[in-house]
Amino acid sequence: MPKRVDHQERRREIAEALFRIAAAQGLQAVTLRAVAAEAGISMNLVQYYFPTKEAMLRFAWQRVVELTGEIAGKTIGEAMKTGDERAIVRAYLTAVLPDGERRRMLAAVQIAYFAVDVTRGSQDPDQEPLLPHLVHAIAGLLRAAQEKGAVPARLDPLLEADALATMSAGLVTGIMVDAYTAERASEIVDYRLDGVFTGVR
Repeated sequence: MPKRVDHQERRREIAEALFRIAAAQGLQAVTLRAVAAEAGISMNLVQYYFPTKEAMLRFAWQRVVELTGEIAGKTIGEAMKTGDERAIVRAYLTAVLPDGERRRMLAAVQIAYFAVDVTRGSQDPDQEPLLPHLVHAIAGLLRAAQEKGAVPARLDPLLEADALATMSAGLVTGIMVDAYTAERASEIVDYRLDGVFTGVR
């Protein structure tokens, strides 16, 4: 019997080839032909799954979001078991820090997409932004912590969430260019949270 092809797995393999190119050379180096060569398959097979470069890029972005969510979800899930808002906020902020080769590659791919958005002057409407979800989650946790007296009532949860999420995004970039280690970035997160969760310690 002929071997049954897992089409979704094949799409993911193609996306992984795209990741490797984008992480090393940026999205400008991504073409159907280049991805086919990197994946070790024919260009016709790539086109079977992705008729256009744009379709391939959209799928790859969705895959990056999915993989990043899976990695971060484990850390955040463990923190949620504690019921401690500070621990959960910390998990949200540190779970995205690239502290290994796999995470560094995924971060590099996200930055490659972001670089295209910067050049364009706007975000691709087909690419769901990640930052608003992070801000929304953190703001909710800060409000809950305020009710417990762990965070001062004078602080604006949404502004604080925006500031924390932006800091975390900046730390990711800093790690990628070796301005910070992941350990130092985590220390910065803790220092910042100490100034927000003043009722905890």
